[in-house]
Amino acid sequence: MEIVKITGKLTKGLGVGKKFISHPYYFKKLSSILNCSVYPGTLNLETNTDWRKLASECEPTVIPPTVYNGRVLGAVYVWEARILTDNFSTECILIRPLKSSHPPNILEIVACQRLREKITESNILVEVDCKKSKR
Repeated sequence: MEIVKITGKLTKGLGVGKKFISHPYYFKKLSSILNCSVYPGTLNLETNTDWRKLASECEPTVIPPTVYNGRVLGAVYVWEARILTDNFSTECILIRPLKSSHPPNILEIVACQRLREKITESNILVEVDCKKSKR
């Protein structure tokens, strides 16, 4: 497996990550991928790449769309990764909801723990475990 390095800076989100991560459908899927009970929230990362370019280079795990209690929940692309800063590192996943209203260079970080207080730098490095895309 190849490692793809993505640099970026933390940026303010839309305030809805907690709502979606806490939803039973997404919570179960994301927790299974990360092997923990994921923290109910995300950090937004303004990256040096477009999520579509990342998806074309590194095949994402896809959480498929579903209907849950009559509500359509969109698909989410997921990449296993690690956050690396000068003072902290941890396993995480990068996600890109396909219904996102963020610009294409914004990815969201999901982890087993709250990260806001642990990451003191605004610029961070994320190493993505890259499965070569079949596209």
